[in-house]
Amino acid sequence: MTGDEIQLRDGLEASYILGDAITRGQFSTVYKCLYKGKIERACRTYEKDKVNLNKVTKYLQEILQIVHPNLIRIYDGFQTPDEIHFITERVYGEELFERIVDLGHYSEREAASLIKDILSALVCLHDKGIVHGDIRPESLIYSNEGHDGTLKLRDVSFSKWTPNTHATIFIAPEKGETPSIAGDMWSLGIVLYIMLCGIEPGAGEVFTELVPGLSLPWWEDISKQAKEVIQRMLDLNPYSRLKADEAYQIPWVQGSVTQEHHLEAAVERLREFNAKAKFRVASKAVLATRKLSLPFLRRMELR
Repeated sequence: MTGDEIQLRDGLEASYILGDAITRGQFSTVYKCLYKGKIERACRTYEKDKVNLNKVTKYLQEILQIVHPNLIRIYDGFQTPDEIHFITERVYGEELFERIVDLGHYSEREAASLIKDILSALVCLHDKGIVHGDIRPESLIYSNEGHDGTLKLRDVSFSKWTPNTHATIFIAPEKGETPSIAGDMWSLGIVLYIMLCGIEPGAGEVFTELVPGLSLPWWEDISKQAKEVIQRMLDLNPYSRLKADEAYQIPWVQGSVTQEHHLEAAVERLREFNAKAKFRVASKAVLATRKLSLPFLRRMELR
């Protein structure tokens, strides 16, 4: 696969056997997949009219060559007349926030170690000029369910849109139409905020209480160093916002100044946050199913 044009191959079925759907998102579906009938992988499938073709053209070659322990790897790309398929590494673990609430002890030290892993993945992408564009809790998944599982940032999305398009709290305030490297850092800053206090900041809070001082009641047990990291990630100016390589070198991220007391209240709030998030996902799935069934129901009514 060389050249400046999109190099997506035909003939998916020649090397891969697709199985049942694992997850269905707003913009893509992930299927079980066997490589040459025996190696387990996953296949992320997009409808062609939902794919950001400019991003595929610009990044495909580099992304296919990236191997990083904290990134879900993309092995290959295929196309059919109506769909684009990306063959990826298969992961089996739970999402980050689910793992956190199951830990026997969770402190700033653990939070810093997790953020360090994510930043390592972002440094790899950003050094190549690649924007992830979809950093949120659901994008952070463990490789397996064991204690030795590696935290992975979901494969770079090639969707024409991202969930941030729908005005979630994870979108940077500059709200550019095209996701940016600075926007990735804002999104990660919001993730870190939730990791340390267990709830999302309110929209007004981000621009008032949060950035100037993080003086809200649930921040009383959080260290000054942790607050400073979040403040710099949530800088309203994208040009002075903390960059991934800068954040990775900060002593708090490296684990040298983090507190070790158990963040019990934050964990309980995270438990509730997870439950609400699952409810939202289930509700979206029901709505999507209803939308798909409407044409059929209307045809039945016309009979």
